[in-house]
Amino acid sequence: SSGINAEWPLRPGGYLRLQSNDPTQHPLIDPNYLDTEQDRWEMRQCIKLTREIFNQPAFDEFRGKELRPGLHCNADDELDQFVRQFGDSTYHPSCTCKMGTDSLSVVDPVSLNVHGVSNLKVVDASIMPSIVSGNLNGPVLMMAEKAVDVIRGRKMLKPAYNVPVYHPPTLQTQR
Repeated sequence: SSGINAEWPLRPGGYLRLQSNDPTQHPLIDPNYLDTEQDRWEMRQCIKLTREIFNQPAFDEFRGKELRPGLHCNADDELDQFVRQFGDSTYHPSCTCKMGTDSLSVVDPVSLNVHGVSNLKVVDASIMPSIVSGNLNGPVLMMAEKAVDVIRGRKMLKPAYNVPVYHPPTLQTQR
């Protein structure tokens, strides 16, 4: 069994807005997941790769017929419609108020304050400048630890140099 479930970065066009000034009302969220041709192309590639993987001989004894989107669904517009109808996110939203110093940034990377707003800090996955390829838990815990130091006025640790980083030999050739 396989499903269409992806982590997408919010590309231009998606938004997170307040519904009103009532803090008990949920925000308005529209990620516009399939707004760009890049989004649609990536999801079509996911379906094609999933089919390729499950059509390998190693799966012969386990594989039944394809239930969704079904073998009849091959054209780009058909695949796009399938993803619109059945795709969903992995519920790890991030990158909605980028931390940085450029014109698109919302949060100051040193103080964690929202630019132009006094005493409002943001410390969660929304301040990530770009989506991580793994689980958000570790990076969010790291940001929270940094926030504690910032709020308590602790100085940043000096950077460690010559720390080894593993680079798999297949990094450039992985599909």
